[in-house]
Amino acid sequence: MINKLTIVNGIIQDNNILGIPFKRDIVVPKGKSNVYTRISMVPIGFAVHNTSNPAPTATDEAHARWLQSVEDADKQYVSVHFFVDDDSITQTIPINMVTYNAGDGNGPGNFKHVSVEICENGNILKAEENAKKLIASLQYTMSQLKVIRTHQSFSGKYCPHVLLSRKNGWSNFVSDIGNILNPLNPVINIINKVVSKPLVNTNATSVVIATNIWGYRTATDAIADKNRVKLVPKGSYPVMIKHITGAWNIGKGYLFWINPKFITTVPVANTVSISKNIYGYRTATDALRDINRVKLIPKGTYPIMIKHSSGAWNIGKGNLYWMDPKDL
Repeated sequence: MINKLTIVNGIIQDNNILGIPFKRDIVVPKGKSNVYTRISMVPIGFAVHNTSNPAPTATDEAHARWLQSVEDADKQYVSVHFFVDDDSITQTIPINMVTYNAGDGNGPGNFKHVSVEICENGNILKAEENAKKLIASLQYTMSQLKVIRTHQSFSGKYCPHVLLSRKNGWSNFVSDIGNILNPLNPVINIINKVVSKPLVNTNATSVVIATNIWGYRTATDAIADKNRVKLVPKGSYPVMIKHITGAWNIGKGYLFWINPKFITTVPVANTVSISKNIYGYRTATDALRDINRVKLIPKGTYPIMIKHSSGAWNIGKGNLYWMDPKDL
């Protein structure tokens, strides 16, 4: 359940936000007001960014240390309130102080918005979920924080590029924050929805999902890729309903609609036998092009996880690799 945060002099005092470890590494001022700006502000919303640094070491903590080094160098004017990665959040500047990140000088991006940088060093989808929870919690605590905007909206820079490059990425990001603030929004009477629509098949079948995918509120939403409810982790799930629209309803303690176009699932029992050692590849495309070999897969019997539209197969037995079917 969402709770109000304790904020003192612009610094969050809580040690976790909706289960996410929260850290404070406030920049120590030195020399010019270039990172620790010393300019007070009353924020009206959020400016959201991606760090554009996919290095595994580019965590929220590492970015906080980098900002301190920038302040110590006393030359560059750049600053950010929060860095968020897939396992924690770090605050570096009080939220009642201006930061330089939106590229609009003394404009509203820098002078009226709390800046949130989403790290790209690990599980970007989990980092985005953590950023949503941070923003929702701050909105719940400070009612004036009504606006959520992209860096691009202030300066034209294509940022946050990960969210902007994904279909409906930004609109889903904002709507998901609304669902955290109002947890009843995504709650629907699934039984009534099912009864009111014709079904193709109600026979339960187990399927394997080999990567994290989105679950949706309704079958129609799943097909349209809107109103995402939750990130469904990879794993084995029973198929509850196959809807006439093509969407699948899978359940494991909860029910979500899945668009099978995004990931082709097959029954758990399907296996393939390999009579000789073959190469496993990083992606389906790599498998068909015979590039970026990952590992030599020993002969044996493996479960088929995914049959990709390109023709490549994804097989797994402790690890997942893409195979060219001609090698099977």
